[in-house]
Amino acid sequence: MVFSDEIYDQMTYEGAQFVPMATLVHDTLCATLSGLSKVYRACGYRVGWAVFSGRTHEAAEYLHALELLASLRLCSNVPAQWAVQTALGGHQSVRELVSPGGRLHESRAAILAGVQRSRFLTLSPPRGSMYAFVGVNPLVMPHFDDQQFALDLLEQKHALIAPGVSFNVPYTNHFRITNLPDPATLGEVFARIEELLTAYAAAPRRQAARDTRNVVRHVSRLK
Repeated sequence: MVFSDEIYDQMTYEGAQFVPMATLVHDTLCATLSGLSKVYRACGYRVGWAVFSGRTHEAAEYLHALELLASLRLCSNVPAQWAVQTALGGHQSVRELVSPGGRLHESRAAILAGVQRSRFLTLSPPRGSMYAFVGVNPLVMPHFDDQQFALDLLEQKHALIAPGVSFNVPYTNHFRITNLPDPATLGEVFARIEELLTAYAAAPRRQAARDTRNVVRHVSRLK
């Protein structure tokens, strides 16, 4: 059985095409999961759904059990049920948001610009969703620790990011940032990120200079 989370299905950029998993899965049961919280920006409604496709005729007992469980345990309120109908059948405003000039498109552009200005950061431009997974160049900063950086950025620069290891990756030189803030705010965030990374890069040099001065003083005393 295939479970496919497609909550960001219409949130794509630069001509990227979303391919529903249900169009590819034919030899088994496919459950497509989605909801109102992302594309339709209605997080507070807490409404989602599952659509089953594929070999449904061989899963009648399973589907009946799910329907029974949902009837006993799940009950969305009436306004939320109307919201689903309006969201799916109404104007798809997300297309304007991800197109040039739209808020999500322009915020994404601000993230790309912030990375491009940095001497520390790298990024594969995101083609969908509302996040960017930004890397710190290991050649420039080989001992970078994403968790410590996220904590320092919050405490010292008052900006919140998610360290990359939160997403079960084996490396520690990435962090995730969202493109929900406006471009001006994101520009300020990247300026603060650059300030902290610059301080990180300067710290070893300062320590090396102090070590050199201490050696010189020690040699002078020996003379």
